[in-house]
Amino acid sequence: MRAVALDYQHRQLVETAFPEPRLERDDQVLFRVLEVGVCGTDRELAGFQLGFPPPGEPLLILGHEALGQVLEVGPAVTTLRPGDWVVPMIRRACVPPCPSCARGRRDLCVSGKWLERGIFGIHGYCAEYALDAAEDLVLIPPALLDCAVLIEPLSVVEKAIETALRFHEPGARTALVLGAGPIGMLAALALLLRGLQTSMYSLEPPEHPRATLMRAAGVHYLTTLDQIKADIVVEATGSADVVSSGLRCLAPLGACAVLGAATAAGQLPLLDLLVNNQTVFGSVNASPQSFARALDDLARFDRAILRRMIHRATLSELPQTLSGPLPEPPKIVHVL
Repeated sequence: MRAVALDYQHRQLVETAFPEPRLERDDQVLFRVLEVGVCGTDRELAGFQLGFPPPGEPLLILGHEALGQVLEVGPAVTTLRPGDWVVPMIRRACVPPCPSCARGRRDLCVSGKWLERGIFGIHGYCAEYALDAAEDLVLIPPALLDCAVLIEPLSVVEKAIETALRFHEPGARTALVLGAGPIGMLAALALLLRGLQTSMYSLEPPEHPRATLMRAAGVHYLTTLDQIKADIVVEATGSADVVSSGLRCLAPLGACAVLGAATAAGQLPLLDLLVNNQTVFGSVNASPQSFARALDDLARFDRAILRRMIHRATLSELPQTLSGPLPEPPKIVHVL
C-alpha cells in the first residue's frame, strides 16, 4: 500500500510502499483511511524536532488525525461492522499498564512508556489502510463526516476545559483563548457552548479571515491583552511568552490550560498565583471520555463555522503543508 513516512536515517519525507495490514487478533478492525488532518505536531515531526519510529525500523508513517471506513472486523468485535466510519484515538497504553493505563486513562500514563500513532513509536494513518483494536476507534455518525477529522484535536480541548472548570470552584463565567489555530478555534467554540463569555487573542489582524470567522461564531476578538481578566485561559499558541501574558489575565480563582507552549526562560507571576488561588496546568489527551465529549460537541457546533475552518488538499500537497506557508483556513486535511 502507498504511505507517506519520515525516514529518520536520511532525515527526509518519503512516499513509499508498505505491506497491507491484515487482521491479527479477534478484537481488531481493518479500515481504509480517507482523510488525514495535519497540525503543528506534524510540522515539528517533519522537521525532526520530535518523534521516533517503531523499534528497529528507520521509517515512521505520519498522521495521527484520521477518518476511515471499516473494511473488516475480527470475530470478537461487536461494536463496529464493515461500512462504519471511524476516527482513531492516538495514544496506546504502557505495557505492563501503570495504574492510570490500567483504569483506561492512558492520557494520564505515569510510566512514560506510552506510544502514539504517527508520533512516538507506532506507525500513523497517512497510508491507504490501517489496523486498530476496536476499543481504540470512535464510531462516527454519517451526518458528521464532513467535519469528523476535527474530533481528535477537539478531544484535546475537551479534556483541558473539563479540567479548568473543575479547578474553578465557584463556576467560571468568562474565558480567554490564546491563538487562532485549530485548537484555539475549537476551544473557543466549546467554551461558548458551555455558556462562557469568550474572547480570543491572536496576532492576526482584525480583518483576517480567522478573526472574522471567530466573530461570526460569537467570540470577541482581541489584538491586545490590555484590560482583560478571565476565569479560564486556554493557551493554544506554542509560545511561552504568550503564556506569561495570559497568566497576567487570570482572574482570582482562575485556571490556565497550557496546550502548546514549549520550554522557555521567563518570569511567572507566582505571587499572584498564590494570593489569588490560581491554577496553571498542562494537558494532553487520548482518553475515551474526551473523545466521546468531542463527538457530542461537534454535533452541536455551527456546521457552517466548522466547514470554513477546513481546507482539503490532495496527498501530493502534503510536503508543502508540512514545510511551507499555511493557508488561511486553520485545519488542513489531506484526502487519500
